[in-house]
Amino acid sequence: MPRDSWLINRITTQPAPEFFNEAIGGQADQMQAFAQATSTKDLFLRLEACGAVLRIHRDRWPTMFHLATIAPGEVEVLRRIHNVVRLGRLQRIAPDHMVLDQGQVPVAADTLFVDCTASAVEPRPLQPIFQGDKLVLQICRLPQPAFSAALAAYVEVHYEGDADKNRLCGTVPFPHTLDDYPRAMLAHLRNQYHWGQDKELRQWIRASRLDGFGKLMSGIDPQDAPKQAIMARLKEHAPAAVANLLKLTGARAASVESRKE
Repeated sequence: MPRDSWLINRITTQPAPEFFNEAIGGQADQMQAFAQATSTKDLFLRLEACGAVLRIHRDRWPTMFHLATIAPGEVEVLRRIHNVVRLGRLQRIAPDHMVLDQGQVPVAADTLFVDCTASAVEPRPLQPIFQGDKLVLQICRLPQPAFSAALAAYVEVHYEGDADKNRLCGTVPFPHTLDDYPRAMLAHLRNQYHWGQDKELRQWIRASRLDGFGKLMSGIDPQDAPKQAIMARLKEHAPAAVANLLKLTGARAASVESRKE
């Protein structure tokens, strides 16, 4: 294991009515964490405390966050693995040993190796999605790329001009390090704001099976006090979350935002 990773708690990603407290309540918890965090480290500790993210080994500070998602029960199973090699990245495999950055590990001659060394998302510079007769598909909302692709397709058909299309489909940087996450969430929340101001687009998102959360929130019974309280908490912390994320990301975030205008 060359790097430990923070992992998204799968229970917070289930857009079904029976998971309302975990999904929408989890979003409210995360907004509060974004609003109150004093640093990136403090942010992840707050996200862990509210159950939004998990780590396999509690005595290790993860340095990676690729939005991988896992259930708490799966984490408990992984914690039963005690022979964890922490000698950096694998360089090569020999018949009787592994060669890593910081040493060698002997292995049995009949050992089976499963190659998990490739990255699922290659880091690339951000650029506008709509560029004349060319589309460069990128993420518009974390963490689900299928929704971003569907959104870009809808916007391409229903809106005129690259400027308006790119305003609605602002590119969200995919996080690789922990410091990348506040910047990604800032871009994510900015897009959500623009979508909320557009009635037709808002209705399309609500009806999309790739969204789920909008429909879940819009279907709340006005008399359901506990769920209405969760929604109130979500709305209360969202503006403060954006303001604090701007503070956490500093000048680099301001630079990213200015390039999107």
